[in-house]
Amino acid sequence: MDNIKETLEKWLNELNHFSFRSYEELPDIELYMDQVVTYLEKQLMIFRTSSLDKQITPSMINNYVKGEVVTAPISKKYNREHLAAIQEVITLKQVLSIAEVKQILDERYKNADTKSDIFNFFNQSNIEKISQSVEEAFKYLNTIDDNDTNALIQLALNFALTANAYISIAKRILFLTRVYEQNQKPKEKEKKD
Repeated sequence: MDNIKETLEKWLNELNHFSFRSYEELPDIELYMDQVVTYLEKQLMIFRTSSLDKQITPSMINNYVKGEVVTAPISKKYNREHLAAIQEVITLKQVLSIAEVKQILDERYKNADTKSDIFNFFNQSNIEKISQSVEEAFKYLNTIDDNDTNALIQLALNFALTANAYISIAKRILFLTRVYEQNQKPKEKEKKD
């Protein structure tokens, strides 16, 4: 790798074209676990940082099912509803705990008539956030010399600090909504009695 900035710019351009397939484009046949993992590994290839970097494993999926974040497969087969949910979990678990991811998914899907609309909204929102982030990265990269590792590391630090601030806000929102809902349950019970 002779030019770090050029390599990063190439990857950012690829990232800017990333999206999960729409719900309707997900495989409409049921898949076994190894097929799910293979399918998702291909979808998430752009996020790999090394050949050892695993984005998804069978044990991860099993943990999502055990934790009731993803519904159990039917006869050991996963359908497009499962694939959509797993893709959301994979994305969100990068910054949230599995319990927090479950809280978000439970709320989003609890009154859903069509899961496709909810997943497609998630996918579109993810595309927009990636696009905004890539645009921001290019804005800073344009001021950096090709192999100025100090400036590139500073840029990485700035993005990490921004991400940390957003994560803190997201976690506080989820905490406050959880506390609020827990406080509402006794009040609802009192009204029934």
